[in-house]
Order: sequence, then C-alpha cells, then structure tokens
Amino acid sequence: MRLLLIRHGQTTGNLSNHLQGDDDPLTDLGRRQAEVTAAHLAAHEKVTHLYASPLARAFETASIIGRAIRHEPNLLPGLAELNIGVAAGTPFATWAADNPHHLPSLEDPVTRMDFLWEGGESGHIFRDRVFSAWEHIVAEHLGSDDVVTAVSHGGALAWIAARVQRLPTDTWPRDIFDNLSISEIDIDKQGDPTVIEWNSTTHLGDAGVEVT
Repeated sequence: MRLLLIRHGQTTGNLSNHLQGDDDPLTDLGRRQAEVTAAHLAAHEKVTHLYASPLARAFETASIIGRAIRHEPNLLPGLAELNIGVAAGTPFATWAADNPHHLPSLEDPVTRMDFLWEGGESGHIFRDRVFSAWEHIVAEHLGSDDVVTAVSHGGALAWIAARVQRLPTDTWPRDIFDNLSISEIDIDKQGDPTVIEWNSTTHLGDAGVEVT
C-alpha cells in the first residue's frame, strides 16, 4: 500500500495565531491550496481511499480533494489535532499572559507530554489516539495495492512521522508540515514503512500558490 499524508490548508487561526478548536475555517488561500492539491492528485495519482480528520479545516480540505478524485472523505476521529479544550479560540498571547505558570511545561518536549489541557488532552493521550488511527489505516489496507490519502493536521502528522522514522515517542515530536504538503510512504506486506517523499509542496510552487 501507499499512503499519502496531507496537512489541511491555511486557516484563519494560522494567520491570527489563535489556539485552534474544531471549527477554525480555511482562508481563501487555504481553499486555493486545496484546489491545486486536488488537481495534482487527480492528474498524477489513482487514489483508492480517502480518510480525513473530522475537524472543519481538515474536512473542508478533504472534501475539495474528494470532489476531484471522486471519493467521499471517510472521517477518522483519531486523525484530529490535539484537543486543547476550553482554550480553543483564544489568542495564544492572551492565553500565555493568563497562564504563565504553564509555559515552562509547554516549552519542554518532555514535560509537554504530561500537560493536560483543561477539558482536552495530554500529549500522551494525543499520541496514543493518533497511533491508533495509523494502525487502523494500515490494518485496513496492508498487503494491497491501494493508494490511500489521509488529510490531517500538523501535530497529528508529526506523531505519525515519529512512528514512521522510529523516533522516541516519549517526547514531543519536532517534524513540521506545511499546509497542503504531501508526504508519501510505502508500506510493505509486513507493515514496514519507507518514506518516499516528505513534506513536499512542489505542486503548490509549480502552480504559483503560496506555501504556508
């Protein structure tokens, strides 16, 4: 099987540096990024299955892609971004000013794993949820010739990157993914992954679309 991992398009929260919740919408640029990516996939890939995080920004991105490749997104909650609970929608600067005692924990990749957002998740819960989604997708398509696309978020994709690269999973992952980047992974019949391409935005640049 081949797996194409895609981050959602640019959002209003990305621009304003707000802590993002479930309903942060795409910007006009984010929709254009998704349209260009959708056309690229339709022209160059024979996608057989499409998964998506249920959060608005990923679902809208996946829906744009799905129309081009003629697949409805299959929503997989495990692909959602970290749930930050009651802090969602707050400018990060405001949250930081109100919670200075929490900043040292968030700045350290080890202690950040233990930090539990009020009404939300800790890093450990988030990691395990994403890994379960990864295992579900792989189990569903292992040993096939399927070309699977999954639309998710920067944080979730960073955990998948750690898993694929066999990096330590007891500290916060450091991989960064651009909006509408494509990462291609080949997974053999034993379930062993090989990275073919990582965080590629060539398709956006070739179409003259800004990379964010």
